[in-house]
Amino acid sequence: MRLKSVESMPVKPIVTVAVVEPNIHILTDNLIAEWGGVPYAALSAVLSHLKYLYELHQNHHWTAMGDPFYGDHLLFQRLYDGVAKEVDMIAEKAIGLGCTANVDLQLLHSQVLKLISGAETATMIPQSSDLARKSLMAETNFLKVIEHVISHLQECGLLTPGLSNMLEGIADVHEGHVYLLKQRISKPLV
Repeated sequence: MRLKSVESMPVKPIVTVAVVEPNIHILTDNLIAEWGGVPYAALSAVLSHLKYLYELHQNHHWTAMGDPFYGDHLLFQRLYDGVAKEVDMIAEKAIGLGCTANVDLQLLHSQVLKLISGAETATMIPQSSDLARKSLMAETNFLKVIEHVISHLQECGLLTPGLSNMLEGIADVHEGHVYLLKQRISKPLV
């Protein structure tokens, strides 16, 4: 039996997309600052990002079309369904550690609108793969937000073991979202 060398084996290309917003840390810091002196304002900023992800994935669920419609429709539903549970977890943790001001409806919606208006918008009807790319960019940015918020909370001495576990669990789920979206937009080897 003869073994193939590694060089002769087909390799699936790695999807490389410039997806990370270069100013995501600045944007997150600005969102945190908008909460003023509210304790655990960083969780409120995460909540705003999650509500944005929910709206984005649900919109993509509604607007998916074309040949991969049904698969995309289900993919985006899977993404926004999971985010809905995280919104509730973060909101309850923000109130439990902070106060009800952490979920101020007007400020939350204002921040979600900022995130929507800051996102790249298409000038034509998007292809399904464009929706997946936009979701991939948002998910990748969200992972950077979580990383930044964990660091921020740690520096402020506010990162409890339970909070760390919850945020890292959310990050783990979103790494799965990134995997699924990368698979969706990658080109087949054939």
